[in-house]
Amino acid sequence: MTMKLKKLQLVFAGALIAALGSTLTLWSADAEAAVNRYTIQANSPKPEACNNHGTVPAGSWLQNKVCGYFVGTAMAGSAFDVHETAQSDYHYGHNYGNNNLCAWVPPGALSGSPSGTADESCSAETKERIGHRRSFGSDFNAAAHDAEDGSPVTVDPACSGGAFLNYYGSSDYSSGALRDAAGTPAAQVQYRYTTNGSNPAVVVRDSNLGWVFMDRDCVTDWQGVKFHNDDD
Repeated sequence: MTMKLKKLQLVFAGALIAALGSTLTLWSADAEAAVNRYTIQANSPKPEACNNHGTVPAGSWLQNKVCGYFVGTAMAGSAFDVHETAQSDYHYGHNYGNNNLCAWVPPGALSGSPSGTADESCSAETKERIGHRRSFGSDFNAAAHDAEDGSPVTVDPACSGGAFLNYYGSSDYSSGALRDAAGTPAAQVQYRYTTNGSNPAVVVRDSNLGWVFMDRDCVTDWQGVKFHNDDD
């Protein structure tokens, strides 16, 4: 009886230790998955490290990588979960509000202290994928790494409500819809690329509004722009 009891005690102890180990592992994984949540600030600075100057009144740029392409606007007051911070102080993470997507924001876009924590929701795979331009667009105005600005095209300023701050609505960057009105652009803007989606938008830089989205059908004269569809 004594030997059997000792064996049962040892079995029970082993099971208890295994259960505790599993619980601690889960706690550790949960702790590692927690990220800090911040608030996007109005009039965030454009990234000086990437030769940009001024501010973004509506909030902050969303970019596909550090000093990358404009892929939307993180609206002031929206939440941003920081998953990674680069040496340049760019932050990779999840922007909420109307966007609900993973992207990078430049330095100075976030509140000074976090508003709370959240579960990690932007993977390393997503970060790698969106770092390549064909994941979010096509018909670029220049080959990869050959330009940092757009090429002049003519648009109808009143077409489809003018210009908008956002288009993409999820981290797959496969489709979207124009939203967050930016105002009326000039008749000539600088074209950069066309978004993915069955009803695509164009990303253009207006002299007053900055980087915005417009319905592709609003372009009235491409002025000889040559499209490039190489990846990077």
